[in-house]
Amino acid sequence: MFFVLNWTSWKRWIFFALIGMIVYFSYQLSSTYVFEPRASVQSTGGISKAVKDEEEIAITINVSWGDDIIIEILEILREEKVKATFFINGEWALRNEEIAKLIIEENHEVGLLGFYRDHYEDLTEEQITEDIQNGEDTLKRLDYEPLTLVRPPENRYNQSVVEHINELGYRTVFWSHFANIQGDTDPEQKAMSIVDELSKGDIIMFKAHDDLTPTPEIIRQLIQLKKDEGYNFVTVTELLSPAKIKLNPIN
Repeated sequence: MFFVLNWTSWKRWIFFALIGMIVYFSYQLSSTYVFEPRASVQSTGGISKAVKDEEEIAITINVSWGDDIIIEILEILREEKVKATFFINGEWALRNEEIAKLIIEENHEVGLLGFYRDHYEDLTEEQITEDIQNGEDTLKRLDYEPLTLVRPPENRYNQSVVEHINELGYRTVFWSHFANIQGDTDPEQKAMSIVDELSKGDIIMFKAHDDLTPTPEIIRQLIQLKKDEGYNFVTVTELLSPAKIKLNPIN
């Protein structure tokens, strides 16, 4: 009886330990793979940073769902006289044409965040080409062209994906800093921490989701603080031309 009970107890502990390990490693892999760009340099990678002497930073904003936060961000960019680069999902643009047109009318740069939200690493080259073409056609109907910048949906990509996007004539753009914002993030503290991390040539990425309510105020404070340090905010294309660029190697 003692052996049976003791073995049952051990099995329970082993089970919970395994579950804990699975949860931990799943979190580590997902947060690294989905949200963080790869480091160092390789000629076949996607662009993550400009290597230049000018004190310039590019704000990029991923838009795939939501509307209120995007309107607030546009108002702040207008007030601060800053142009950003919006990576827009094609399906979102079809559902929110007025907001998409407002982004374009206010002379912000627009890149594509896929037409659908399918992960490019799971698609064939033909499917990726079709997805990008659908997105480009959508932007043309909104009077924005030419499309030059592409960011794979959900940051899911591999070597062949980036090579194929580049072969199609687009620039594959990632980022050097991801603004990891939650619904309860303190705007002032977050803005200060981002300011300390940003340097010349950085590309910062924000997500414009309606549940990330601190985002507009963080952008406002970030712009004001970096301007006080002598920095200018430019579009991705302005940041990269003329400049050397840092590329993400593809694992």
